[in-house]
Amino acid sequence: MNIWRILDIDPTEDISTIKKAYAKKLKLHHPEDDPEGYQQLREAYDMAIKMAKKGQRKPKAEVTSIADAETPIQLEEDTPILTVHRRLSFQHIDTAPDRNDPVVQIDTFMEQVKALYDDFPSRINPENWTKLLRSDLVWNIHLRRIVSDRLFHFLHEHHHLPKSVWLILEDGFQWRELIQEPFYMDKHSKNFCQYYLKQLDDPGLRFDTLLAAPHLDRDIFLSYRDAAYQALKENQLEQASNSLNAAIALFADDPELLRLQGEYCQRIGDTDGALDAYSRIISIQPDDIDSYLARAYIWYHEQHVTEAQKECEYILSQLPNHQEALSLLGKCQLKLGNEAQAKVTFEQLLAASPHDYEALILLTQIRGNMLKQVKKLPAKEREHALQQLTLELGERKGLNKQIMPAIHFQVAVATVTLALIMLFQSLLYNAYVDHTKSAPISNVELHQNGLVKLSSPEALKQIGPNQFVQAKLTNLRSLDIYQYTKTDKDGNSYTTYENYLTLNETGDIGKITPSGYVKIGYLGDTPILVITKHSTIEIEKTGILDFEMGQVMDIPPKVLMDTKKMLQHLELTPLFDFNKLNQNQIIEVKYLTIPTIPSPSPPLEIYFYGLILLVLCRYFFGSLYNLYIITRVY
Repeated sequence: MNIWRILDIDPTEDISTIKKAYAKKLKLHHPEDDPEGYQQLREAYDMAIKMAKKGQRKPKAEVTSIADAETPIQLEEDTPILTVHRRLSFQHIDTAPDRNDPVVQIDTFMEQVKALYDDFPSRINPENWTKLLRSDLVWNIHLRRIVSDRLFHFLHEHHHLPKSVWLILEDGFQWRELIQEPFYMDKHSKNFCQYYLKQLDDPGLRFDTLLAAPHLDRDIFLSYRDAAYQALKENQLEQASNSLNAAIALFADDPELLRLQGEYCQRIGDTDGALDAYSRIISIQPDDIDSYLARAYIWYHEQHVTEAQKECEYILSQLPNHQEALSLLGKCQLKLGNEAQAKVTFEQLLAASPHDYEALILLTQIRGNMLKQVKKLPAKEREHALQQLTLELGERKGLNKQIMPAIHFQVAVATVTLALIMLFQSLLYNAYVDHTKSAPISNVELHQNGLVKLSSPEALKQIGPNQFVQAKLTNLRSLDIYQYTKTDKDGNSYTTYENYLTLNETGDIGKITPSGYVKIGYLGDTPILVITKHSTIEIEKTGILDFEMGQVMDIPPKVLMDTKKMLQHLELTPLFDFNKLNQNQIIEVKYLTIPTIPSPSPPLEIYFYGLILLVLCRYFFGSLYNLYIITRVY
């Protein structure tokens, strides 16, 4: 059985190639699902690594395969790269007193984990964890799950590790996948499982900055710092303040903590505090470009443009093509009225980043302004000035090549934004109708025409269509006439009405979803028709319908015909004389004075959809303006 065939690669001395091939094959031979395949793959990997370190691409003639090996292959362990002189020995894992006792092996391994964690400089070095996970115990298919559980449980209380270490642990044990299984959540803390996933997905903070504080209780400090980081992510500013203050009291010179302090100060509007925090970082780490950039943005937004420009110039003296610094510098130059300098800056930015559309738009605007100023000159001076300016600006061909992708981009942004506007407008409309039981236009009419309280049938006769009314009906009865939506051949929707008898004959009684129910009741001594959105069984028990708001409509002819038919079918003619029925008007009930009335305050979704619509509209019109700037002729 050839080891290179198992790994599915050509013979090589490149350890990274061997590791990549092993990782790829490990997905096909998981220890839990294919223990034999995994064992064979692991042995091939071990042999390949050993030969690569010895400079051999092929084993000796008598050892051409795993099966022919005379002795088990053992990995040669790398010397861990530590940041301090004290080194931790990993040898006792393989030289435990009783190698055949799994309990002793696992306990010894966990002692090694604890020793590594307790030594902070060694703890934050990823190489040490990589070395530790090479232990045969970790790859033993019978003990692997126990080792995994013990280590995961240990990390509940010992979890202050750099992201690089978390990624190594995930690569070794695939805990992310295990966390998805319900039993794993039951066995381990749900909070820690969520914390673990955050360590894998979040950018994380640096730990090496704490090496300068050897007498610091680093775990307590890291607890406060991590709590501040999480609080800022969730915008819990009070919690962030408490955690930051506690951490600063322990060690005030951690650049990562100062960065969090600067972010916190910016959020609460403490500009001086933010500047102090970033300046302190620079005093500790003079080459921290991010802190210079943070100060530049603060100066710019506080209208201290000259200071912001100086910060950008310093950044560019260290990193000449830093894109954010170039962009901000160009904006500073524009605000200070130095269009010629800004033009050069934006051209440099576009040379480094051709798809920076903001820079392209601003550069186009600068060119347009320059030409516009020249065209205002007297005719005698204009021609010469235009020639000079054309020479200064250069040919537009290069700029035109960049303009076309920018136009396409802005059109795409505008199109997508418009589609989202239509989507959220529909969601807002539906939420509004669900809450008010009427369309926005109806509510406008309500405010214009007012709400009339009906006390007699004579008052109803004086009211025109679409007027909103209040009334109390007695002797309410259902007519088994349904209002519902139907679609014609062209796909257009419309509202229609049908009675129970017809629907039952056609077999459509179970196919429709009523949007309203036609009922009959007395307003004073006159029968009138109403449409309710609910079957209102509770109301029919008392026979009283007291509604807060209804909209007067003309009676559809179909409803009038069905009313006469259903009064006879339901034997309601002794109670309701069809000839005395108000045959011109029907009231569609919007609000009932029963507990089913919506809360007077609009639901949060209406505010949410409205806010999203405002933001989308801003982006949409911004894209249109950008298109105008890019495409205007000058």
